[in-house]
Parts: sequence; structure tokens; C-alpha cells
Amino acid sequence: MGIPGQALQHTHETLSQIIGQAIMELHRQGVDIQLGNLLAYLTGEQEKESDEARRFFIGLAIGLLSI
Repeated sequence: MGIPGQALQHTHETLSQIIGQAIMELHRQGVDIQLGNLLAYLTGEQEKESDEARRFFIGLAIGLLSI
């Protein structure tokens, strides 16, 4: 049993949005766009996030970028 296509598409779009927003924020702050800086930023965002679903997706983004 696989992941339904619509769920997979939603996951992809959500992860792309989270990572893109993080990159844009680092750029706005004048921080070098490097993997370590991106992971640190996302970890900080995950700790501050109160929405459990968004925390999950930020954690998923961190995990995928850490591979």
C-alpha cells in the first residue's frame, strides 16, 4: 500500500514552501545560504512553532536535509 498521490503532492508542496521560506528569511537576514545555517534556522522555527502539523513538516524537512 503506497502513499496516495494527492497526499504525496501536498507533502512535497508543504516541504518546498517551508524550505523556500527559510532560504528567503536567511537571505533577508544576510546569512550565507549553507546547509548548516538552514538546518539551524529550521530547528529554531520548529522549537517556536505551536501548530503540531507544521512542527511535523518542519521536522520532516530537517530530517530530509540531514540525510
